[in-house]
Amino acid sequence: MLVQQVSFLTCYSLYQVTTTINNLIIGRLYCHHHGTMKISGNRQHSCKLTFKQQSFLERNPRQVQGVVEDIGGTKVATLRGKWDESLYCNVTNDGVNSSAESTLLWEKHEPPTNPTRYNLSSFAITLNELTPNLKEKLPPTDSRLRPDQRHLENGEYDKANSEKLRLETRQRMARKMQDNGWKPRWFDRDTEDGAFHYTGGYWEAREQRKWDGCRDIFGELPDKKTSPVPASLGI
Repeated sequence: MLVQQVSFLTCYSLYQVTTTINNLIIGRLYCHHHGTMKISGNRQHSCKLTFKQQSFLERNPRQVQGVVEDIGGTKVATLRGKWDESLYCNVTNDGVNSSAESTLLWEKHEPPTNPTRYNLSSFAITLNELTPNLKEKLPPTDSRLRPDQRHLENGEYDKANSEKLRLETRQRMARKMQDNGWKPRWFDRDTEDGAFHYTGGYWEAREQRKWDGCRDIFGELPDKKTSPVPASLGI
């Protein structure tokens, strides 16, 4: 995963840990994260977070511990906490904690008084919000325009399922109609396995509301003879 802070030209590259979901069929459904997350960037520091493997005998589960190092490999801070509660930081001096006080970096928000069907947070709900003013600015490839997703959010489960099946069929047919795979329109990467980086053009097109060559990927599949599928996907 690549996170790019454009205003300061800072790029962060991180490796996700393993997420295990238990009791999908029967019992209490729960998940846990385990493994090592490495975070690096194009500045002076890097971080390594260890998500502790959960066990039945563990009395203090969901622990996270980590260190922050400078470009020379010297430890400059330590991190500790729980991935479902909070994360704290201690600045170090010559590898030793310079202060007994910890700085709170992140803390879980309390769940809403009236929980949603999927226990989504208020922030998560807003990620799929689609207002009239916003809708007219979005390209036809924006995931907020997915009809199956919108039906599911509105509780229209039969419609959501039929739209999901239609989109899956459409994707399979579209895949057969192009030879070299989709090419992202506003992203590129230096190597075949490298991280994607933004190349520009999206915000300019959004300002002008010009999405030339950006396919309506959620509509009906066009006839192959009359509407050839371009090899560029608007993402």
